[in-house]
Amino acid sequence: MKKIILILILIVAVYGCKKPYNPPAIAAPGSYLVVEGVINNGTDATVIKLSRTIPLSSKTTPQPELGAEVSVENEHNESIILSDNFNNGQYSAGVLQLDNTLKYRLKIRTNSGQLYESDLVPIKNTPDIDSIVYKVQNNGVQLWVNAHDPQNNTRYYRWDFDETWKYISMITSNWKYEGGIPVYRIPYLYPDDNIHECYKTQSSHQVLLGSSAKLGQDVISMQPIDFIEAGSGKISYGYSILLRQYALTADAFTYWQVLKKNTESLGSIFDAQPSSLAGNIHNTTNAAEPVIGYVSVCTIKSKRLFIDKFNVDLFVPSYIGPPDGGSCMAGSISVDPYESFGYRLNQAVGSGDSILVAAVSPPGVPIITGYTYAPKECVDCRLKLPFGINVKPAFWPQ
Repeated sequence: MKKIILILILIVAVYGCKKPYNPPAIAAPGSYLVVEGVINNGTDATVIKLSRTIPLSSKTTPQPELGAEVSVENEHNESIILSDNFNNGQYSAGVLQLDNTLKYRLKIRTNSGQLYESDLVPIKNTPDIDSIVYKVQNNGVQLWVNAHDPQNNTRYYRWDFDETWKYISMITSNWKYEGGIPVYRIPYLYPDDNIHECYKTQSSHQVLLGSSAKLGQDVISMQPIDFIEAGSGKISYGYSILLRQYALTADAFTYWQVLKKNTESLGSIFDAQPSSLAGNIHNTTNAAEPVIGYVSVCTIKSKRLFIDKFNVDLFVPSYIGPPDGGSCMAGSISVDPYESFGYRLNQAVGSGDSILVAAVSPPGVPIITGYTYAPKECVDCRLKLPFGINVKPAFWPQ
């Protein structure tokens, strides 16, 4: 018994003496420019996002770099200005008509007067995406991409994507509280009346790379893109992925490889260790200042795939919480006595914490005798994780 007590005392003493260690890198005050985006020589706009790094110990989110002058410049110093129309750190220009025989760079002058330039790089013409394919495996859906360049000029590829999926609230509301009275919802006339079906769109965060440099032909075959778990709810009511493909230079591919290793392969001591991340953007005012990012110039090719749950041989949940049924208990209110109905109705749903759900009528009698209501997060899909919107995207199948 004495030995057990002694061991417990030692354990408490050891853990009680532990102090958090914050290495200098975590608390470093440096705020470095981050440049994200591609100079697009395709049929879409060019969007460059500028922000600043924050210390790892900070509880704030990265701040956009506002008030900068951003331009795309060719080797003859001819430039095209990008505008920050929404004052959010995203600088854009419409469709660019660039000369494929010239090299281009990005030029940035910040509000504080610092000048940044990327290296001059050639334009890469991205081949089309041949196909996006999927297969049920490991209780989910695995997606792959296929592509090739018949000219054998690409060799280095990168992808990212936006995914959109439909989800629902647990309870469907046919009524709303408006002007102090119950009003029937008409979603096909008033889209805001639809609070049962929502759509969530989010962008990929992983670094997706592929190379055919060691192959005789410039072919990318069955390159893994994403895996959708059945329990995630993403394919319960329909799923869409918009995949974008970028052609890279060998230097750009090396940059993204290092970034991938530094951000995705640090799970244990046996994984690849962090490496210095050298992009192609430099502060010409202060050469010692690090800049995060790599600017490429290429066409961007995209392809969309839609997955219907009825075309997938996989059990997927019909509803994804939270909230669950236990927290979605409906209340009811009687019309009688009518003299106090308005007051009682306002008490029940006037604050907005609860939402009217359905009218109550005796069997076979077309007279409304009451209404039911439920907590708003159980009824309004916009208030339910993952907090999407109730507007059907234009690309969504009818």
